[in-house]
Amino acid sequence: MRCRGAVTLSLLLLPELLVGVLAGDFIDEIRRNFQLGLFGRQAVNDIQQFNPSGPLGGKTPAKIEFDSSNTEKPFKITNSGRSEGETFNDFSTASNRVCDDQKNDCGDAAHQDNEKIFSVSDCDKQREECMTANKPSEEDGEFLYFCE
Repeated sequence: MRCRGAVTLSLLLLPELLVGVLAGDFIDEIRRNFQLGLFGRQAVNDIQQFNPSGPLGGKTPAKIEFDSSNTEKPFKITNSGRSEGETFNDFSTASNRVCDDQKNDCGDAAHQDNEKIFSVSDCDKQREECMTANKPSEEDGEFLYFCE
């Protein structure tokens, strides 16, 4: 994945890097910033961005929360019947799981829908919308922190 605007992000993280190196613990410095909410996007309970106005079958996507106490796998899925409590080391993997779980929940609902209001192919389309919504954009500078 190519992240545009990474130079700007690098300049934003430079003070944290210097403080972290001087303090001897870069990870703790970044964790402190997340806890203080200096990265506005991470200060909320749900950092995944797909929030459909009308989720098919009433199956809304789970949340992804940043758990600063877990240094190995800080991205935690909540509000999910399928992956509740699972943790991941990067946002992209957690996001893929949330979108896949939402698609599977939607597909289950489509198979049970006697009125055939929507089909599994509609769920596939909604999954793609979920994946697109969770990709970083140029306007979303802080989100680029999760680019690989």
